[in-house]
Amino acid sequence: MNVIELLPILCSIALLLGLLLYLAHPLLTNGRTGAASGSTRQLFERKEQLLGEIVELELDRELGKVSAEDFQRLCAELEAETLAVIGELDRLNGASSDQFERRIEEEVAALRQKTAVPRCHGCGALQREGDRFCPQCGASLVESS
Repeated sequence: MNVIELLPILCSIALLLGLLLYLAHPLLTNGRTGAASGSTRQLFERKEQLLGEIVELELDRELGKVSAEDFQRLCAELEAETLAVIGELDRLNGASSDQFERRIEEEVAALRQKTAVPRCHGCGALQREGDRFCPQCGASLVESS
């Protein structure tokens, strides 16, 4: 075999090795960096789930489905678990305690804005989107101009 016949074979082998290394790279590095990012992702998902549960609990309390005592107990449990998850996320991300407190305040403020439910000005009944009149007392919910 001469050099001209050997050159395409060598290039094909080099290309094949490069492709195999490229495809194997995520598998080789996943064990080192994937565990931390997977743990962070799971913690973030758990945090979002807990915040959603708090919103649902507050809505259930407003609708009268949960007693005040049960609400206080369940809300305290959910908030404690949420704070633990946020603390673990901050620890993994290297945040200081000042950043931790500021982030908690931001999360609580965002949560309270999401749970603001419009009410009737006359009787205080819950108002649904698109209602023009209160379903409880019949008062007009549309501002007159």
